[in-house]
Amino acid sequence: MTSIETVCEQTYPLCEVVQAYTDTLFKISFSITGSVADSEDILQNVFLKYYTKKPLFRSWEHCKAWLIRVTINESKNLLRFRVRRQAADIDDLAEILPSRIEQGIFMDILLLPDKYKTVLYLYYAEGYKTDEIAQILKISPAAVRKRLEKGRKQLKLIYDEGAIL
Repeated sequence: MTSIETVCEQTYPLCEVVQAYTDTLFKISFSITGSVADSEDILQNVFLKYYTKKPLFRSWEHCKAWLIRVTINESKNLLRFRVRRQAADIDDLAEILPSRIEQGIFMDILLLPDKYKTVLYLYYAEGYKTDEIAQILKISPAAVRKRLEKGRKQLKLIYDEGAIL
């Protein structure tokens, strides 16, 4: 006889989800919108969707991937309907990132097109593997690797041109 493993799907308490993922989701949203206020609004929408839909997840990581996907979608939706601000306020970055080096790197990533900054953030800041990013963004792993490569090249150009001290 073959045993079949049943996947137990569950939902997690909102307070635990908010505590665990607010910082991560905020940084992802901020990397796309460049605005603290917009990112805060987006997080409210994401957590409201979580609360109202009460989705079931196979694991805590599945929950995190769902939240990241919803955050990215909400951030992109906001950009479709509003005029995009070209630069983030440095004072806003000081609240999010503790060190000047982190602020500088993050500002450089903000200069990149959305498709590169999202994969760079998920890969380097959140520690996702390319296969996991591919699932979250619903693109192929090869596309993730290519975006990482192109994003790195663009960051290298920024550094080579002396834009960063």
